[in-house]
Amino acid sequence: MEKQKIFFENLKRIKDYWVNKGINDLEPNADLRLSDVKEDIQELQKLITTQEKKDALKRVLNNIIEGVFHSTLVMIDGGDALADRMKIDLVDFDTGESLKGNTALHEEFFGYLLDNE
Repeated sequence: MEKQKIFFENLKRIKDYWVNKGINDLEPNADLRLSDVKEDIQELQKLITTQEKKDALKRVLNNIIEGVFHSTLVMIDGGDALADRMKIDLVDFDTGESLKGNTALHEEFFGYLLDNE
């Protein structure tokens, strides 16, 4: 489904942006003015100084964000406790078409990631 692909591309772009931002914030000259956790980032800047440590953190951040997306998509698919109270959907505003279709978004998204990373 083309609209799912567009949605998944955007989710991946968001994930990649925030993973890279997390790593880039570790640079000594990073602009942290808008951060709510400036002091915490500055502590991490002192600890995560090698490329190996930055690569490890990048993998951890990527895994965490993928986990959040997975849980969110499971919720939209109706596979968590919210489904006991209500069912939700993602709908194309212009056409009224469901992005879920007859698939499980959480499974399709991770298939997309496997094919595109």
